[in-house]
Amino acid sequence: MNVEHALLTVADGQSEQFEQAFEAAQEIIVKAEGCYFVDLLRQTGSRTTYLLIVAWASHSAAEGFRDAKLFAQWNELLTPFFPTTRDHTYFDLLSHFPPES
Repeated sequence: MNVEHALLTVADGQSEQFEQAFEAAQEIIVKAEGCYFVDLLRQTGSRTTYLLIVAWASHSAAEGFRDAKLFAQWNELLTPFFPTTRDHTYFDLLSHFPPES
């Protein structure tokens, strides 16, 4: 499994609209081949900083999403909220505990 981590900074005053747009965007990304789940966390005490976590079957699945039509839909919904480019990295999952039942 490959886990994508993106630190997102939303423009001031846009957090509520961003969170609403994300509700629609998450429905898009989970349709991508190899997407296991997507989580969005807001930094405690902040209305503009978020952490996006997406679990992929592999790094190539994540890259495949970026080449798919679904990515254009995802970007259309979310890009207007970011005043700067997003910082994202990928991690290989070494351990997940406790194991799922």
